[in-house]
Amino acid sequence: MDLLLDVRDLDKSYPRGGATVEVLRGCSLELAAGASVAVMGASGSGKSTFLNLLGGLDHPDRGEVRTDGRVLDFDDRRALTAWRAGSIGFVFQFHFLLPDFTARENLLLAVRTVRDVTDDDRQRADAILDELGLGPRAEHLPGELSGGEQQRVAVGRALMNRPRLVLADEPFGNLDQDIGSRLGELLFELCRREGASLVLVTHDPVLAGRADRVLHLVDGRLASDAAPAE
Repeated sequence: MDLLLDVRDLDKSYPRGGATVEVLRGCSLELAAGASVAVMGASGSGKSTFLNLLGGLDHPDRGEVRTDGRVLDFDDRRALTAWRAGSIGFVFQFHFLLPDFTARENLLLAVRTVRDVTDDDRQRADAILDELGLGPRAEHLPGELSGGEQQRVAVGRALMNRPRLVLADEPFGNLDQDIGSRLGELLFELCRREGASLVLVTHDPVLAGRADRVLHLVDGRLASDAAPAE
């Protein structure tokens, strides 16, 4: 098995009101290249914290994250930033599009964090927008797009640099259920087509069921697929 992600015994706690709150306790995960996993759990169970640790956005108290057999050095911020820009695609609950940039320009911003934009990049951005059904909207600003269209642009931006891993945190939680379901299908399809692994945090059991595995965060620990849904 080509193991892309190997997470071992992650602990994370935060100070709160003079006490220490344990959010994650001994969380481990193995994810093969091209595979998908959904993480479910109650609000405040630590799902977003877990995703942030996988993407190097936060520092664990204990444990390690390996990608392609290499241990991430959470203290090397420059290396982490370069790794995220070239290997990780993020989709958050809010789209975080830059309001003064068109849909196409928002996709190309992902490239600009790594290198200069080329004609091939522009062609890829247009191809992704076409796949997302946004070809005619490429020159529109985010404020001229619907909520579903904005989130489709966010998905496209996440895939722009051909990431090996996509981390999606409740990406369609703010959308109508029918629109969210259709965008969920599209996200899984595009990740499969691009050969990207996917870790998806969601409250939606139908969307979670599209993943190869479903895990549950319970009392700070990742439980197996057999755990009861919330």
